[in-house]
Amino acid sequence: MLLLGNDAIARGAIEAGVAITTTYPGTPSSELSLNFFQIAKESDLYFEYSVNEKVAMEVAAAASNCGLRTMCVMKHVGMNVASDTLITLAYLGVTGGMVIISADDPFMFSSQNEQDNRYYGKLSGLTILEPSSVDEAKQMAIDAFDISETLQEPVILRTTTRINHSTGSVELGPIKERITQGHFEKDPQNKVAVPAVARKLHAKLLEKIEQAEGLANQSPYNFIEGSGEWGIICNGVSYNYVTDAIKELKIEDKIKVFRVGFIFNLQLFDGISDIIVADAI
Repeated sequence: MLLLGNDAIARGAIEAGVAITTTYPGTPSSELSLNFFQIAKESDLYFEYSVNEKVAMEVAAAASNCGLRTMCVMKHVGMNVASDTLITLAYLGVTGGMVIISADDPFMFSSQNEQDNRYYGKLSGLTILEPSSVDEAKQMAIDAFDISETLQEPVILRTTTRINHSTGSVELGPIKERITQGHFEKDPQNKVAVPAVARKLHAKLLEKIEQAEGLANQSPYNFIEGSGEWGIICNGVSYNYVTDAIKELKIEDKIKVFRVGFIFNLQLFDGISDIIVADAI
C-alpha cells in the first residue's frame, strides 16, 4: 500500500500487537495519534489523548510493566515534558515492549525549535532506532518492540518530518494477536527508585547498554556500502540525500557510506576524524 510515514508506523505497531497507545499530539506526529484514535473505536486497542506527554509516558510505562505492549507518541519538544519520567524509567525498565515515538522537526516546519532528541538516548542510556524510508519506519516499529522486550527497556523510535510526512510503498504483514489483559507484580526492590535501589538499577542499566551494543553490531539497520578512501556516516533521512549526492557527483568509487539505523550510544560519533558526518532535514 501507499502510506504516509505516520500511517506506516501505526501499521507496524498494530502488526506488532500493540495493546495500549498514548499521546499528547503535535505535528509532525499528529497523524499517528489520529490512526490510533480511529482504530481504537473499532477494536480492543486502548488509546488516550493524555493531558500532557509526561502522563502519556507514565500510562504507557505502567501498562508495559503489566506485560502489555505499549506505544507513546509525541513530537520532539514533548520529550522535554516527559523527560522526568523517561530518565528514571530507563533505570526501572519495562516488561512488555514499550516504544516511544519522538517526532523531531528539523528546519522547524511546525515547531518552535529544532532540538535533536537523539541526545535523549545518550542522556538516558536508551536505544534509538531511526528509519531512512517509510517502509523501514514500519519495520522498525515492529522490531522496536522485540528489542525492548530483549533489553527490558523502552526503545526510542526517532523520526523526522521528512519521514513522518513522506509517502512510500509499504508491504503489509500479518497482525500479531493483541494481548490486552495485564498483571502487575509488586517489586519494590526493582520498581521503586529510592536511592538504595536506584544505585543497583544504574549498574543494571550499564549492563543493558553493553547488551545493546552487541545487538547494534549485529543489526541489519547498521550497514556499510560503497568503497573508497573517504567515509560518510549518516542516519535517518540524511542517508537518502547522501546517496543522491554520491550518484549526482559520480563519486561512487571514492566514498564509503556507514548508515546507522540502530544507535545504542551517541558516543559512537565522539572523537571521529577524517570522516564526514552527514545530518540533514
